[in-house]
Amino acid sequence: MDDTAQTDILVQRLHFLAVRHGLNVKEMAEKCGVPKSSLEGYMRLKGAKRPGIDALIAIADAMDVSIDWLVGRSDGKGMGEAERRQLILAMYTLVVQDLRNIDDAQGRSKELIVADGKIGNREIGDYAAQMMLHFMATEAVIPSSDFETFRIFDEILQDMDD
Repeated sequence: MDDTAQTDILVQRLHFLAVRHGLNVKEMAEKCGVPKSSLEGYMRLKGAKRPGIDALIAIADAMDVSIDWLVGRSDGKGMGEAERRQLILAMYTLVVQDLRNIDDAQGRSKELIVADGKIGNREIGDYAAQMMLHFMATEAVIPSSDFETFRIFDEILQDMDD
């Protein structure tokens, strides 16, 4: 990969992180502990400056991503724990909402499929967790060898039960 391609990916990912965290350049610079003028230079669409290793470390740590992901050497496998947690919670919430919609629709059906917050004899949350794991494995959203994400997933589910 040439320097221009790496810079373009870095610029795109810096913009993505700012939007994702709801930060303007000043706020992102403060969060990362880098000068605003430096971050503006790294985020320029044309003629972007290349950050040094100290700035890359500061940005990656503050945004909870890996340096490899930040500079385009990884497609997301190096995402940080906060990013994994956010992804897992978003998927879980979506699946639970879909299953609750199914439960609501059941009220209009003659056959009893879903009742009392359960599908068969399983809680909707348990069924959602099974659906998510199946989705992540079959669609390769997160590689099956990424045991850290599955550990976080299990921890979040345990926290929700408490």
